Amino acid sequence: MPRKATEAAAAATKPATKKATTRRTKKTETIELTWDHVATRAYYISLEEGGDATANWLRAERELVSA
Repeated sequence: MPRKATEAAAAATKPATKKATTRRTKKTETIELTWDHVATRAYYISLEEGGDATANWLRAERELVSA
């Protein structure tokens, strides 16, 4: 069925509809570094490589903070 001239003209002048865009935001989680986390990692470092307990502790802290 053919459209009326006014309907065709109105359809031609309508702007193209845009899709709504959604932005995804990153979820930021704050992870609390506890004594247990550091102690566990320092323990495993000492099992793997031995060495000084204080050096292992400091290394464990550095690794966990940067992760």
